[in-house]
Amino acid sequence: MERLMSWIAAARWRMSLSHCAEGLFIQVPVGLLFDFRVGALAVVVWYWSRKKLEAEIDAEKPGQTHVDTWTVGWFPWQWDRYMVLDVVLPAISSAAISAAAGHYQGPIIAVLCGS
Repeated sequence: MERLMSWIAAARWRMSLSHCAEGLFIQVPVGLLFDFRVGALAVVVWYWSRKKLEAEIDAEKPGQTHVDTWTVGWFPWQWDRYMVLDVVLPAISSAAISAAAGHYQGPIIAVLCGS
């Protein structure tokens, strides 16, 4: 495990790539319960909100709070390239998984839609 962590830490883009594996911990449970497209959306929302918070924290000046910086970081052009990769790479992998899962509907969607 230490070798893997060292390899990931050696290049910043690899940290972005590792988010694809982390995204599975979000997409799989949500996908199995609802639908893998909903799981892909959950992954994007999760990483987008993390990058938004990081942008807020980076913009804070001494004495400020998130209330003072809430307008910062809503859009990808306000982020650096690695923050964008942190969202785009898991979004692509999650979309690929949801496409591969086809028309799978989890039990909750089946109950809600009467299937």
